[in-house]
Amino acid sequence: MPTARDLRTASHRVLRERILDGHPVDPAQLEGWAYRGTSLGLPTVVEKLTWKTFQKTFWRDPRSGRLFGWNVRLEQDGLDAPSRPKLRRGKPVTEWNYEVIAPSADVPRPRGFDRGLIIDYSRAKNAPGPMRVTKDPLVALSPGSADELLGVSYLVVAGRCLETPTYFTLEREHRIDFVPEVFAPAHEADAEQAARGLDPLKLTALERGWAEELFAAILATGGDEGLPSFASIDRTAFWHAFATAPSPMVRAGLRPMLHTLVFLPVVSGFGKPFFLLSEEERARFLAKVAGDSRYFVRQSLVTLKTLACFAYFDDPKVRARFDAAPIAPIAPLAPLMTREGGAS
Repeated sequence: MPTARDLRTASHRVLRERILDGHPVDPAQLEGWAYRGTSLGLPTVVEKLTWKTFQKTFWRDPRSGRLFGWNVRLEQDGLDAPSRPKLRRGKPVTEWNYEVIAPSADVPRPRGFDRGLIIDYSRAKNAPGPMRVTKDPLVALSPGSADELLGVSYLVVAGRCLETPTYFTLEREHRIDFVPEVFAPAHEADAEQAARGLDPLKLTALERGWAEELFAAILATGGDEGLPSFASIDRTAFWHAFATAPSPMVRAGLRPMLHTLVFLPVVSGFGKPFFLLSEEERARFLAKVAGDSRYFVRQSLVTLKTLACFAYFDDPKVRARFDAAPIAPIAPLAPLMTREGGAS
């Protein structure tokens, strides 16, 4: 069976054959997951104008039962680099919403494009444009598995199907941790139900972005003396470990500490949240927090500093710089953070 990586250099003919010969996809295996997408077969100049890597998501609306999704723009750090969503006002940039449906007689499609599911952009809220007439058939590369998928785009214009050379692979990546406002039932009674199946203690992508900005400011590593900057290291393993290793009390304690440090600048002389402060303002704020008279505020900084060090020294490049033995990323934090609300 070909893998998603095997198809990176495949011709359009081979990719089309894989769509025609692909395997069915069970939608239940998709729901709640974000997939890493890789564009295939496009000229380099086109990829530079659009994207080479991206994310697609599959989210079951608890109110209607329909399977929706959206595209997440990623920073183009490299084909095999960890996924890092682009942020706008601290939130992941999402666009091109869709519904995932089974092929049916009332959905026009090219001959043979009926082996799996169809991503239909006309069935979700989107701005006017070509995406409104775009559909993506989606097949599995291995029978019975939804870990690796192959898709392609075609247009439906005046009832006619026009195939495009826009192929892509999808590789299962992580549970959805951010739902755009267009889908999230904010301030509604069923908001809690919408989050069912997600880990309530897991930081959202927005909160992780806040935490990483604090980590970077606390460590103040800008690449001097041969040290990599915090932004350049891979934080994926750290966040995965933090989501699985510490006790629930430890994980629950991080969120109020994080929000305290993010929004305290608004009422402490800076007039705006931490993520809007300049580098110099961030340094002044952290120095002020270190001497704050309130224990919880000081302890929030200590906890974030501890986590920042674990995240930073978990990176092989950093460990190699200090010629240190590998550091276990999260487990040692559990005995350090045992009191209610955070660190001891």
